[in-house]
Amino acid sequence: MTYKMIFFDVDGTLLNEEMLISESTKKALHTLHENGVETVIATGRSPFHVRELANELKIESFVCYNGAYVEYKGKVIFTNPISKQSLEYLTKQVENHNHALVFLSEDVCYASHDNEMVQSAIKSINYDPLEARPDFWRDNHIYQCWLHCREGEELVYEQDKLLGDVRFFRWHQVSLDVMPKGGSKALGIEALLSHAGIKKEESMAIGDGRNDIEMMNCVGMSVAMGNSHPDVIPHAQFVTKHVDEEGIAYALRKLNVIK
Repeated sequence: MTYKMIFFDVDGTLLNEEMLISESTKKALHTLHENGVETVIATGRSPFHVRELANELKIESFVCYNGAYVEYKGKVIFTNPISKQSLEYLTKQVENHNHALVFLSEDVCYASHDNEMVQSAIKSINYDPLEARPDFWRDNHIYQCWLHCREGEELVYEQDKLLGDVRFFRWHQVSLDVMPKGGSKALGIEALLSHAGIKKEESMAIGDGRNDIEMMNCVGMSVAMGNSHPDVIPHAQFVTKHVDEEGIAYALRKLNVIK
């Protein structure tokens, strides 16, 4: 099968635990570009947090915020922001429970207020300390929030019927993604494939995390990294080596995408 577009997760896939890209991955993507294969970053991260990586790898398109923001060759083609109604209610509830939020727009993010849990979570992904702007959500499209609370404390939000149009996904000991319900990397990928005129069968996705499961089910070939979460493996058609063992290059060679 000839693949025209390949989607790459970032953390644990393009980047290892030290936030480094292996030389084998750089060479593999260079070969893909030479062969006319389009490469896309598909991540839970923000657009402003992947642009430097994308520039280094000469990637022009992104599926960010787990599918809520899609950019194709510099043009925004799909967005799915959180509703203002949900943001207003969530903000009030977070204040009532002495938790904290981070609001993420297309190009910047701010905290609802300064909080030790906020700083702990953002430090783990190499973000600089965040400024507090509690009303930032009012005049900006917010594609994702981070809810900062300890494990188990999120139940008060997950069980709140007035928050029925958002869903929660824990990615850190003290932080969860808050996303539009029904949104996923798959939704963004389908929008991008349609816009680019590429069939599902002509696409591939490579990832390692639980938020990659939906992505793997919407492409022609799904690849799980050797370091993947156990829940991911059953959804992959091919399991490659660990990110530190040239997993991307190995998969692309074994699947006859590059030589």
